[in-house]
Amino acid sequence: MADDHSEGCDFCRRGRVIKRNEDIGFYQWTDKGYLYCRATVPIGVCDHCGMKSWDDASESIIEDAVRRAYDRR
Repeated sequence: MADDHSEGCDFCRRGRVIKRNEDIGFYQWTDKGYLYCRATVPIGVCDHCGMKSWDDASESIIEDAVRRAYDRR
């Protein structure tokens, strides 16, 4: 869901970056091998070029997803 807080795109300089929650799945290499992780993270998407970016809060959510997957193994 998009919110009212948008900013200009640093990549194309034309579009507006709209933040929304997005489900992602990814593999992360650890000393226990590859772990499959899933998380819902706030991602900014440019409405002109489609460039995606995330901030420190998103990175923290991703790190937490890796920790949970690591602890399950």
